Amino acid sequence: MLMIYPAVFISLLFIAVILMITFDMTDHTIAALIGASIAIIYFAQIWEPWRLSQIQIYTDLANGFLPGSPEYEHFMEQALGYQFLPIVFNAEVFAHFFGEWVDLSTIIVILSLMVITEIAKDSGLFQFIAVKALRFSKGSPRRLLLIFCGLTFAMSTVLATTVLIIGPLTILACDALEQNPTPYLIANAMCGNVGGITTVIASVPCMLVAGATFYDFVWFAATLLPLGLILLGVTGMVAIRFFRRKFSKPRPSRVNDLMALDAWTMVEDRNVFYRTAILFVAMIIGFIVFGVAGFTWVVAFVMALLFVLLSGIPTDRVFKEVEWTSLFFFIGLFLIVGCMEEVWVLTFIGGVISILTGGSPAAATVSMLWLTGFTSGAIDNIPVTATLIPVADSLTRFQMLQGANPGGAIWSALVVGAVLGGALTPIASVANVMTMTVANKENRPISYGEFLRAGALMFFLYLLIGTGYLLLRLFFLPIPLPPAYFIGG
Repeated sequence: MLMIYPAVFISLLFIAVILMITFDMTDHTIAALIGASIAIIYFAQIWEPWRLSQIQIYTDLANGFLPGSPEYEHFMEQALGYQFLPIVFNAEVFAHFFGEWVDLSTIIVILSLMVITEIAKDSGLFQFIAVKALRFSKGSPRRLLLIFCGLTFAMSTVLATTVLIIGPLTILACDALEQNPTPYLIANAMCGNVGGITTVIASVPCMLVAGATFYDFVWFAATLLPLGLILLGVTGMVAIRFFRRKFSKPRPSRVNDLMALDAWTMVEDRNVFYRTAILFVAMIIGFIVFGVAGFTWVVAFVMALLFVLLSGIPTDRVFKEVEWTSLFFFIGLFLIVGCMEEVWVLTFIGGVISILTGGSPAAATVSMLWLTGFTSGAIDNIPVTATLIPVADSLTRFQMLQGANPGGAIWSALVVGAVLGGALTPIASVANVMTMTVANKENRPISYGEFLRAGALMFFLYLLIGTGYLLLRLFFLPIPLPPAYFIGG
């Protein structure tokens, strides 16, 4: 019964937290920290019998393999880990699980990119690029939409908050050409989602998966950038067709207003602008060169320090704008998901999916993609990703034990499903939420229904194309297993 009740309690607690987050019953951070606190208090109450049961379980698992085999050594190591922990749930026990459950490297990456994002916004770098790009539209509404799609996609590969920068410029350009900004803003959100699969720093789900697998900047670019480019083209063509009735021919005087925009008006200090541009180039090079060695978090942290020291923007202004509550949200989320993993719920789900898919890597990959996609479409994709990472790990290992080799296809499916599933509803991804926020702030509100109609169409197209792409990679150009599996994860 000890194995049943903790699993049921923690599962119900997790569901309650997700419902609070989904329906905005309280602040996301408060919901996550309350859930994590209750889970930790619960473990403190059952700790002694739970520790003994875990020792027995891992010992029995180890005895199912030959002594000296990797599986035997792994399970015996887990059993000894519980054996040496105190019998009372004290600070040492909490520190042990905190270190296991909270991915500090991911927290460092997220914090560092928050700092870099704030500096980039203040420098005017991306606003400058956006205005320069607008001139290529030459006043064509359809060409303008395609330019915004490409620009949002490109910027989203290195900046998860791109739509906050590009949104106001989109409305400015649409006003100049007398266009309804809704099609452009929705297309921006879709391209922000598509760009979110392409690099390790493009979205929080990518950062979470990278922290669990040690996949680096090069892996994301080589594996998912091609899919992102395909979906970018699809998004542009479908958006033009879907919103064709909303385009109108602008007056020549309006076109002249757009062409007269001076990009340098977006820049307050050219010295800050140039330093920020150089630092961004250095950051990308750092991710490519040192990310392969597992130092993504080091590059992010060092570059954040350099941005603060060399950008010329006052540090108090930068750190005042950083969303510190988001970091505590991630910590609380990591803790409660770690509790679910501790009570074997996520391992059980991975085993069930593996059994249902019959040991087929193709079926497992497709199942992970669509399960993650639909779940992310209904719930914020960040908690979905954090929850399904242990499921993806279990599913991959179950496949390997059955003699199959899914490689990194299951992990790729998790990233694609989590990020692109966010296209479904206005609340399912950071890009969507930010787009709705910008639209409301600029008095150009987008109706939930209109966003949902466009998002649902894109959602199914993205997942269908993603399915074909991942199956093609699985059979003809296998995706490597996560480096974590070879490091001893």
